[in-house]
Amino acid sequence: MVKVNSALFLYFAAILLYVVAVLIGSDNLELFSKPIIIPSIYYFYYTSVKGKISYLFTFSVLSYFTGEILFLLNQDDFLVSSLVFFGIPYIIITFFLAQDFLFYLKIKKYDVNNISFYIILMLLFYLLYNVLSFINETSQIEFSIYIIYGILLLVMGLLSFLIQFNFNNKAISFMVLMVVFFIISDLFYIFSKSTKDVMALKLINVVSQQLSYYLYVGYFVYRTKLYPHLRS
Repeated sequence: MVKVNSALFLYFAAILLYVVAVLIGSDNLELFSKPIIIPSIYYFYYTSVKGKISYLFTFSVLSYFTGEILFLLNQDDFLVSSLVFFGIPYIIITFFLAQDFLFYLKIKKYDVNNISFYIILMLLFYLLYNVLSFINETSQIEFSIYIIYGILLLVMGLLSFLIQFNFNNKAISFMVLMVVFFIISDLFYIFSKSTKDVMALKLINVVSQQLSYYLYVGYFVYRTKLYPHLRS
């Protein structure tokens, strides 16, 4: 029999309930299910590393949780505050990826003679430019935060794909998927915010955002096992 991890089961069950809540427009079900998602996936991380946690990683997860709760309580009044809390993990993750980049650089020099890498790089720049031009009716501080988000995602994408084209292990696979889901989530957040009442756009944002937490945890669990000296 396949052993089911209870923390992961709770995590995916909470995501399913949250998606149902969004579909049927149930605020009560949303208030019940959403606060379960991050604590359950963090408990999965805690048990996976046998309590030997990274405090910087833990702080990033706590920041995500704070942003989610503020957004859940009132996404209009706490929009800027929640965006700040969502942005803090991006800075920390960029730091982790920079650590990984330097670690792999000690093994061998990066080969950038890959046309796929340059295509992805141009695509990232294209998405950043077009998404920022798509944003309207935002305050100056909100627009500035989106620019910072875009720059951080661009750097994360550059580092992760550069590593992935030169090396291969489970930590790197989770890393690349994590960054891809971050990009998808943020893209469709902007699209759903600018094009209101389109349920499909909101669902893509919701699902990709919540699944990105699993990929982030998976990346960090394998990262810790493969090179524990970078645990931070």
